[in-house]
Amino acid sequence: MKRCFVLLILSLVVLVAFVERVMLQEREVTLRFKFQPNQIRTYEIRWNGEMNTTIQLLGQEVPSITMSMEGKMTQTEHIVSLDKEGIATLVITSKGRVKMETFGLPAGTEGKIPSEQEIPTTQLRLKVNSLGKVTEMQMKQISEPNQQGKVLGTSQFTTNLVLPQMQGGLWQGLSLPEKPIRIGDSWDITTTMEVSTAERTAKVEVKGRARLVGFEKLEGRECAVIEAETEIPDIGEIIRVVPLPTGDAQAEGRNESKIWFDINDGLIIRNETKTQVTINLTISAPTGESINMSMQGVFRHSHRLTKVAQSKPEGQ
Repeated sequence: MKRCFVLLILSLVVLVAFVERVMLQEREVTLRFKFQPNQIRTYEIRWNGEMNTTIQLLGQEVPSITMSMEGKMTQTEHIVSLDKEGIATLVITSKGRVKMETFGLPAGTEGKIPSEQEIPTTQLRLKVNSLGKVTEMQMKQISEPNQQGKVLGTSQFTTNLVLPQMQGGLWQGLSLPEKPIRIGDSWDITTTMEVSTAERTAKVEVKGRARLVGFEKLEGRECAVIEAETEIPDIGEIIRVVPLPTGDAQAEGRNESKIWFDINDGLIIRNETKTQVTINLTISAPTGESINMSMQGVFRHSHRLTKVAQSKPEGQ
């Protein structure tokens, strides 16, 4: 009798688990970003990675330089306003520090690259709708990198070119599907971004696809878990927005992300991303000769929501 009772309980547990799984598979959700005017969302960003740089000077290849980096940043998303069409104006500010360890430096330059320096504070103003589509974007750098970081060119290029990529493109938003979705459904997230500064505007195509892989409770929030892959065939245009020495730049990048999206509050609470980036630079020296640089890196970075607060409306 006791054995039959145990078997009955086990059967009920298995049945309940099966029913719950079927219900999750059949559950439909509509995902939307929800913006509240004057709300400030604060994220902690941690990242690490390695960049390998090869330099060709006067037709001769210089021994490669490897830079290992680890950084911590704070990013705030301030929702300035929300218009009648549901388009929000956001001001996103990122700042932090990075630790670096460099191998393969030319003789006599060891110790000239600081082991730690500030990441330039960057601000992004954009307009985005509830589906995550960005309709307008303007970026500006509001602080300069540590002057010591300019002793060797590689450090300056890393600061100006690589670190903006590690900031998750600054806006960590995601294109959401228009229709309700179930586990296993995927959708196209290809989009075109325009990034402008006071000097110029760059237009870049981002190709990608996302898929709903499950539901999960994280930090007390009910989340849709999304996996996404994106590719930017040419991020050279974005790089050219950042101040560069005389020359040209071509670059491409690829991201693989896992995102936890709060279904009820309509915001991303965690984002784990692996980024691969390749940058090729041609720099014109004052002598008329060219210096070619090739940079390849792999980075992992995570965004984690740490605080949601309400600010006073402007003018109060």
